[in-house]
Amino acid sequence: MELNPVPRIAACSFRPARLARAPCVVTGNVDAWPALQRWQPAYLKTAVGARKVAVREISGAPRNVYQNMLAGGKILFSDYLDWVVEIAGAEDIRAIAAAGADTAQLTRAIGACGFESTYYLDVSLGALSPLLLADTAVPPWFALPPVDTIFWCGILGTSSGLHADIKPNCNVQVFGNKTFIMFAPSQARWLYPVPRMTHCRFDPNVPDFERFPLARRAVGWKCTLHAGESLYIPVGWYHQVTVASPWAINVNFFWPRPFPQGLATPQLWGQLVQRGWGSLWRAYADLRRLAPKEQQPALTGKDKE
Repeated sequence: MELNPVPRIAACSFRPARLARAPCVVTGNVDAWPALQRWQPAYLKTAVGARKVAVREISGAPRNVYQNMLAGGKILFSDYLDWVVEIAGAEDIRAIAAAGADTAQLTRAIGACGFESTYYLDVSLGALSPLLLADTAVPPWFALPPVDTIFWCGILGTSSGLHADIKPNCNVQVFGNKTFIMFAPSQARWLYPVPRMTHCRFDPNVPDFERFPLARRAVGWKCTLHAGESLYIPVGWYHQVTVASPWAINVNFFWPRPFPQGLATPQLWGQLVQRGWGSLWRAYADLRRLAPKEQQPALTGKDKE
């Protein structure tokens, strides 16, 4: 498996291409965001108030969260943030972060910390707090507004699992650091994707080439995103995301998929068709519910025969 550095570009020179596309770290994109200075624990608690949030629960260390989730549940945002800050301040966690290990060593070290369970938060930023949303600004990369703006918060070693998104997105590092390992859609044949899903069984953080020998042929990209930097991830690019600091906060913008990016990414056609049929079925079901019910005639004896 070969990993190359992700290109870096100044915000004034960046424009997402319609077809010829690749990820890049964009610098100077969010320098004016109040969030970069304000988003400390006390401010976050005040901005969110007594709001409950649905957290992801993982048995053991927070590795490949979306492939290993338990039931989870709702707790006060302030309680979740207290847990994050407490874990992040633990001596062993800070020592692992300070060692600056690569993602394989980091993942193994966190796995050896003896966690019974861990948690992760991803939530709509506007629903979490309009005040926090006002501390950000949408990057001027697309004509249409984003369809989702997500707030992410997790502890050292939290990883997403290798997956692809069917919308272009911008991941902004507000606090801490995150490491991204990415692969072009054309590399899917080496990554052991789960059928009819956008996740993969192969974990590039701790590669198991005995179970997944074809992954040796994969060629990818890697970068560590620092506070104040943004990462552009095009449609269909597989990415594994890992918190590389004691804790981290990110804001993720997802835009409508520009034509013809979906058509130009054959690896996503199955997902797009599946989701398209799902949307049509939900629309049909909604129309059925809204349609006036016809009066059914009473059955006579003759009708019954």
